[in-house]
Amino acid sequence: MSSTNGQVIRCKAAVAWEAGKPLVIEEVEVAPPQKMEVRIKILFTSLCHTDVYFWEAKGQNPVFPRILGHEAGGVVESVGEGVTDLQPGDHVLPVFTGECKECAHCKSEESNMCDLLRINTDRGVMLHDQKSRFSINGKPIFHFVGTSTFSEYTVVHVGWLGATLNVAKPKKGSSVAVFGLGAVGLAAAEGARIAGASRIIGVDLNANRFELAKKFGVTEFVNPKDYKKPVQEVIAELTNGGVDRSGWGVAVLVGVPHKDAVFKTSPLNVLNERTLKGTFFGNYKPRSDILSVVEKYMNKELELEKFITHEVPFSEINKAFDLMLKGEVVVFHLVYECFYDEIRFISNSKQKQLQLFQILYSNQVTIMSSTNGQVIRCKAAVAWEAGKPLVIEEVEVAPPQKMEVRIKILFTSLCHTDVYFWEAKGQYPVFPRILGHEAGGVVESVGEGVTDLQPGDHVLPVFTGECKECAHCKSEESNMCDLLRINTDRGVMLHDQKSRFSINGKPIFHFVGTSTFSEYTVVHVGCLAKINPLAPLDKVCVLSCGISTGLGATLNVAKPKKGSSVAVFGLGAVGLAAAEGARIAGASRIIGVDLNANRFELAKKFGVTEFVNPKDYKKPVQEVIAELTNGGVDRSVECTGHIDAMISAFECVHDGWGVAVLVGVPHKEAVFKTSPLNVLNERTLKGTFFGNYKPRSDIPSVVEKYMNKELELEKFITHEVSFSEINKAFDLMLKGEGLRCIIRMDA
Repeated sequence: MSSTNGQVIRCKAAVAWEAGKPLVIEEVEVAPPQKMEVRIKILFTSLCHTDVYFWEAKGQNPVFPRILGHEAGGVVESVGEGVTDLQPGDHVLPVFTGECKECAHCKSEESNMCDLLRINTDRGVMLHDQKSRFSINGKPIFHFVGTSTFSEYTVVHVGWLGATLNVAKPKKGSSVAVFGLGAVGLAAAEGARIAGASRIIGVDLNANRFELAKKFGVTEFVNPKDYKKPVQEVIAELTNGGVDRSGWGVAVLVGVPHKDAVFKTSPLNVLNERTLKGTFFGNYKPRSDILSVVEKYMNKELELEKFITHEVPFSEINKAFDLMLKGEVVVFHLVYECFYDEIRFISNSKQKQLQLFQILYSNQVTIMSSTNGQVIRCKAAVAWEAGKPLVIEEVEVAPPQKMEVRIKILFTSLCHTDVYFWEAKGQYPVFPRILGHEAGGVVESVGEGVTDLQPGDHVLPVFTGECKECAHCKSEESNMCDLLRINTDRGVMLHDQKSRFSINGKPIFHFVGTSTFSEYTVVHVGCLAKINPLAPLDKVCVLSCGISTGLGATLNVAKPKKGSSVAVFGLGAVGLAAAEGARIAGASRIIGVDLNANRFELAKKFGVTEFVNPKDYKKPVQEVIAELTNGGVDRSVECTGHIDAMISAFECVHDGWGVAVLVGVPHKEAVFKTSPLNVLNERTLKGTFFGNYKPRSDIPSVVEKYMNKELELEKFITHEVSFSEINKAFDLMLKGEGLRCIIRMDA
């Protein structure tokens, strides 16, 4: 086609003159490509619901006349100045989003949201000179998303030419739910089939789509209209708790909502280790990745034929619109891929239910075999009433029963969770009880069935457990044990629903299965981490809760890369542990966010490089952080539990690759609200529970980090008191003085 190089080409194009009116086949002039542009001859194009959506122009800025179309294949006719990687004759696929290969997004392995060539549905001109390459009798006809494939020839930026496995990444044998069985939803199902998912549940209101969906690997069908309960409850019942799922479930947003839509869900749904992700063009980079997708088809890994249900000549393009409007073609409509469990999406006033010492202090401690099987009398700090000082009492501690272990507590520390449940504000009050859950001790005796612990072993009791038998424990992606997950209302042991503590025969309730404010306590074996006996218990005891939670939130969930930027919301012990994790990971910028300016100096010891106090600004803190970091931080970790901070932490991460991790536990009535576009722009929202550490499997290795001097625990410990002065530890915490106060049980 060298004869047309540099010349205007006259050809046919389907022009949309007005919103909702049939396209008109017109003769148009197509100008030569300018700098970094390519003119291509379109051989085949297809109709997508996005074309229909912008043709109808409902709720958008109407841009007419324009040439629609963005799914196509063609051949390069000529190239403009600066184009070196394409030449006439090359076969190409024009794509509605681009890849300049120069911006931060293009250089990132985590994003495909090119700063220069990201989709812009309102722009009807080319980037180089802000002019259209299409005209009729000298009057411009506007472009559509940089492609305009409803024309025999079109001009496209070279970055838009590419010569459902990327986001959700289901594992072989996993379960996947696909909401919406149009073309995009069926492509998502096809991705799940290729990945080896064993159950692919299709969810759609149109029962006629179910038969076709079988060709794409869908194994089961759910029509929400057939049930009186929310569809997420139906799926949870079908899949024993939800498709891969609370603790490891990933939900991916694909469909584009109304611009005024608001996403609402309880933040507890995220804290239960579900992940919410947005994707843009399947996270494929157009120039780098699409060729490999074509190869999947050529290698017969991907079947495209089953997606193609109709074919019409260019002259009958309006018939394609009619078929789509009637729903008689594989199309998509606001599809939500792989939504797991309870997530609510609000759009157009219609609610769709969619769906975490030295060794043994050997000169002081003797393991008393004579107490094996007997009741032990010892001292414990009993909380008799909400908010009242603890009272040191003599209690009886019964022997351990089946799968239980009795341990001698040597050191314990006070965590804000203890204070929260001692105050009993907003929770069910369980009194009298023995609080405490951060501690280190030595096994005194074991109950029936306990084989991996014996008297003398050094252990850290943990408020959550690991039975090693349930689906969560067997999963590499979850630590939310079905049997031993934290239960703050349960004041008894699992085996017989009785307490092991009593005073004069009257039961004293347990707290989160640990109750470490007692010289002896009984704990389920699954809630004990056996650790290196050389590790000093007065230091590593703080790993039982908050420090591991913050550290793991960064290292295991946010996973910042070396040189990246991290924002930490809340500079208490958990937040500083999150900052410590960012320091260990090699983050170059760690921005601490807190309302208490007095915390900033201390935070420097944990690697924090910059400080932001929201009270110092008149604009939202997420905007402040975005300005400081040229668009947002790479990762954020929220450790306050305040819903506004949670939203700010999510909205301050960079689009394309930003990950926000929620750690703090909010009020049970709190609702997380954000524009779903924040998710669709490839930000990820994740929740974590105990830093995603499995207590028995993982905590010993965290102790080793301390032993190897990779982790500094001493800087978290600001106070120490004797057991008899335990109420002083409460006073210090209530005043906000210090981080962790160690309570010595033998003092």
